[in-house]
Amino acid sequence: MPKLRTSNENILQTPGREEIIDTLLVDAGALELPTDEQKLLEFLELKQLSFDFMNNKDEFLPKHQSKTAEIRATLSLNDRLVLTQSGLNEKRKRFGIFHEIGHFISEEHREKLFGSTMRGASDHHFDTDATLNWWTKVRIEREANEIAAELLFQGSRFTEESADAPVSIRTVIDLAPRFGASYESALRRYTERHALPVALIVYDKLPRSSDSEHDEEVNFKLQYTITSPLFRKKYFSALASPQPVGQSDFFGSSRYPSDVVSDKLTVDAANGNSWNFETEVFTNTYKMFQLIVRSV
Repeated sequence: MPKLRTSNENILQTPGREEIIDTLLVDAGALELPTDEQKLLEFLELKQLSFDFMNNKDEFLPKHQSKTAEIRATLSLNDRLVLTQSGLNEKRKRFGIFHEIGHFISEEHREKLFGSTMRGASDHHFDTDATLNWWTKVRIEREANEIAAELLFQGSRFTEESADAPVSIRTVIDLAPRFGASYESALRRYTERHALPVALIVYDKLPRSSDSEHDEEVNFKLQYTITSPLFRKKYFSALASPQPVGQSDFFGSSRYPSDVVSDKLTVDAANGNSWNFETEVFTNTYKMFQLIVRSV
């Protein structure tokens, strides 16, 4: 198993909005799992349609906005309409809807994105627009993603339910389908809200260099690290690795691993010391997820 080293990456944090989300979920009657996006839309008097932003006519695209496959969802405030890119899988579509609801329920977002606090705006907001100050744009989009996650995981509900189970990737694998969440988003939520010192390393699958390499090792690159507050305080907030990691480092010769495997991880600290961690590793075939806890 290769060693990893810490990097100087900082993680942005913003205050939670669980009280607002809890009220919305209760008032909309959307407390059953998974969160019903249609109940939220109906309560907010919004409609939702699927739309092909790449190939359809320009009826929803302003002149300055080119047709692009990057658009996943958009909010038309004046029409009270949420549009999602056609062909999205169900999980991405739901998160896109929750994201646009996040813009809609935030007065600041409505003001900055549309120049209106509610009705009367004639323009649309597209998530690839560059109409705002860059930092404001980043902050607003991050906040909309956070609201979307709050709706998806129903505030603290996912965290409270997972706290009653063992600290394990298997806990997340069991819970994620109940909340209609992807394994990646559920593992992120699990880690960043955990009361214990835990971290998650996410590896992205590297493309093969040749189609003929049928039996070649599957390699992954380190994509990002998520840590719980206590882990970040005691150890580190990010990792860096210049070399790819082979799937066989975790799963042996199995090309299509379907189980969680246990492993160990050594991380070199900046002061020359090292930490040893117990880990569990899981893959959904295109990413690998490594949950780490401190060895006793």
